[in-house]
Parts: sequence; C-alpha cells; structure tokens
Amino acid sequence: MFTLFLPGSAQGLAAPLTVTTMTATIAAGFMLARYAGSRLRAAARERVHDFEYCLGQFVAGHTRGRKLLFQASRLEPDDFWESVSSLATHLTRRAFRDVEQALERSRHVGAERRALIDGPPLRRELAARRLANLGAARHRHALRRALVAGPEPVTLAAGTALARIRDGATLRWLLEHPSALEHRTPVARFGLLRAFGRGAAPRLHAALVQKLSEPRMERAVIEALAAADRREAADLIASRLGHPWRDVRVAAARALGRLGAGEHRAGLVAALEDSDWRVRSQAARSLGRLSAREAIPALGRTLSDASWWVRRHSAYALAALGEEGQRALREAAAAHTDRYARDIAAEALAGGFPPRR
Repeated sequence: MFTLFLPGSAQGLAAPLTVTTMTATIAAGFMLARYAGSRLRAAARERVHDFEYCLGQFVAGHTRGRKLLFQASRLEPDDFWESVSSLATHLTRRAFRDVEQALERSRHVGAERRALIDGPPLRRELAARRLANLGAARHRHALRRALVAGPEPVTLAAGTALARIRDGATLRWLLEHPSALEHRTPVARFGLLRAFGRGAAPRLHAALVQKLSEPRMERAVIEALAAADRREAADLIASRLGHPWRDVRVAAARALGRLGAGEHRAGLVAALEDSDWRVRSQAARSLGRLSAREAIPALGRTLSDASWWVRRHSAYALAALGEEGQRALREAAAAHTDRYARDIAAEALAGGFPPRR
C-alpha cells in the first residue's frame, strides 16, 4: 500500500478544489433535473393538445370515438379533467352527450367512479366534482349513494353533479333531508337549488307550501324561487315576513322586491319595524323597487335608523319614488334633527351609487 504525500501548498489547494467540484456537480444535477422537468411538461402539453385536437375532430365527425379514447388514455388525470371541465362551455348539448358516450370507458372516468364509492371523504368529494363535468348521468346511482352517505362536502358535490342532469329524486331527497347540508353556507345551498334549473320551481313551490323543517333550507328555497321569477309564490313568501328565524325574513323581504309583488307592500312597510336591521334594510330596498309611494312617510322615519344600511336603503328608495320621495329627501337634508339622516338624504339626492347589498 502506497501513501501519497503532497507538499503543504498542494494540500492547501485540494480543499477548495473539492468544494468547487462538488458545487459544480450539484449545479449540474439541478440543471439536468430542470431540463428533464421542462421536457416532461412540454410532452404533457403536447399530449393535451393532441387530445383537444382529436376532440375537435370527433365532434366534427372526422374521427372515431376509439381514437379519442386512446388520446384520453395518454393524459395524466389532472390534465384530462382540466380539459374536460371546459367542454360544457364549448360544445352543444348533443355533441357533449356524444363525447360522454365516447369517453365512458376511459380509465379516468373509471378511477373517479371507484374513488366515489371507496375513497376517503376528500377523494370522494373530488370524484363527485369531476363526474359532474362528465359522466354524471351514467353514474347516477353511485352519485346518489355518495349523496346519502356524506359527509356534507361530499353530499354537496354529489348533489351538484346530479342537479346538472336535473335528477328529480335528488332534489326531493335534499328537501326531505335538509340537515344533510346544515353547515354549508347560504350561497352553497342556494347555488345547489339553482343548479336544478327552472324546471325545479314547481317542486320548490310545493316544498314551501308544506313548510320545510329547517330554516336554512327554507331561506334557500325562497331565494331560488325568486331567482326563477316564480311570481305565483309571492303570497307564500310574504307569509314568511313573520317567520321566527331572521334570515328567512330577510330572504322574504328581498324576494318580494325582486318578484315585483306590489300587492305585499303593506307587509313590507310593517317589516320596516322589524327588530333586526337586516330585515328593515331589505324591506326598504324592496319598497323602492315596488314604487310604493304610500311608504314615503315610513321611509322618511327610517332615515334616522340606527343601522347605516337601513338609512341608505331608505334614502335610495325615496329617491326612486319620484317627486314625492325626493321632496321628502330635500326636507330631510335641509332640516332633519339627525345629522346622519341629513347626510344620507343629501347623498341620495346627489345621485350617488345605489346600494347593492
């Protein structure tokens, strides 16, 4: 065995040389990894492009479903579902059905169906969201099982998927089991009911007649009926102005204005005396939308309400009520004893932006 002895100066140079070599090796490794990653991303983009081109050819009738299915099989799951999610906005309903049928046997669709049945909650929620974009009709029964099994995020996602195919059994189940979405936001519940389309309005109307057991769902039903312009539901909605739950009263006051239910102006004037400012503000807003000139004295009084939103909606309602309402505003702006009433009256007379809330 031989040992190489270096002079002192050579040994001093060896350590920096070793560090430099290691640094260069690490840098080269990073560059190679970055290059490889760039190549992989480019290849993935090319496969997505091929799939979307093939999809266009399939819709135009220039290629068969077998080729489209092959191109889909080359994609990663995220790329496949990202491409699919935009289909509804670019294809006619008939073309979309043809694409669904062609991709029914895709490994990606099969994987989501299996995850919907056997996966953990987060994975089942994702599966329901994905199947909402493709294959919901063909996987209706699996989605219904997920709807019932929950938990709430899965129920919402599965319900949305089924709403898009107008599944009446799902709407009936949701109305009969409102606690299944007890902790979802009001926007989520409203959006779910709206997803069933205008054809769901008769069933929502019937549910309101029968009186729902859960006030959060009752609020969502009222809002969905108003959004569907279900004018014949106005009497039922007006009866909710006295509901014990605040948000139902708020929804009712807002909905009457949206529906143009002028026959219920007296109920809205009475709602200006509600104990909750949210109800008072929506009542004032709706009175303005309904051109309720008989409400001018009451709206003049609520210009000095403790809530800024009530004052604001009252002032803009008066501004919308023609010369009489504007006269009440001028009088308030000039001589009201409440400084805040004077300020909001002057703002409404100046033609500021009307409130949206």
